[in-house]
Amino acid sequence: MIEAEVIIPSLVLQPFVHHYWVMKTHDTSMSQIIMPVGCLRWMFHRKTPFDVNGSSDISFNASVAGLNDKAIKISTTKDVEMITVFFLPYAAQVIMGIPCKEFSCDNVDFDQLEDIEFKDLKAKVLESESTDKCIDLIEEFIIKRLLKAQGSNYIKQLSNAFQLMNAKPDVRMEELASEACLSERQFRRVFIDNVGMSPKQIQRIQRFHLATNEMLQSKVENIEHIVYKYGYTDHSHFNREFHEIAGMSPTEYLNSLESIRKHGIMPIYRSYHVSK
Repeated sequence: MIEAEVIIPSLVLQPFVHHYWVMKTHDTSMSQIIMPVGCLRWMFHRKTPFDVNGSSDISFNASVAGLNDKAIKISTTKDVEMITVFFLPYAAQVIMGIPCKEFSCDNVDFDQLEDIEFKDLKAKVLESESTDKCIDLIEEFIIKRLLKAQGSNYIKQLSNAFQLMNAKPDVRMEELASEACLSERQFRRVFIDNVGMSPKQIQRIQRFHLATNEMLQSKVENIEHIVYKYGYTDHSHFNREFHEIAGMSPTEYLNSLESIRKHGIMPIYRSYHVSK
């Protein structure tokens, strides 16, 4: 049995946290492909962690998951109880106090962070008696971190840039910098520090999801209009880039979602991959 739930953050944290993702499994094996999501996450495994791409480190039961540019495969044959915090792409740096680029393509255990507050949060969440209490502890922690944060941040400017990227997948760097009221050089530096990848890398992930979301909704066999709508030069370019990110063709990916549908958690699974 697999149970999964999306929990919306409290109103005060909605400018920073996209959602919480809770999964529990019991007496079942599971294997899923998780696409790049373009945001930093905290992952708490209150039981045995997943195998990721065929390997597992059971000590990593509370970690910071940085941005990946390729799909990963998660699997388990054991019971799972997992809570994932999905931050808005540009909001985690002010909470972490560490540039998000430091976590790119990496999974860093809370115990490896120099800040003892993260170790305390890990202990409290893993020892807590319920999921609701875990969420309360996480929210209290994030609010305290925000109150302690000093200096300027670029959340508003980057939020504007992301809105433009969603509306115009092939937007150029100079337009993004102008939307953020920064020079191109400053925008690129600020973007990488706060998001964890370059604007070009994030655009690649975003347009992949915009295209696949439309494919899922329209269920059309002819995807030529989707290819050009989201800034791909042609069908070959779309297929090549899709395979580089997903490790499979668009048709294979859509077929792979059938197993998710059979578990009855398709909308919740897709919450991984839908930008706010």
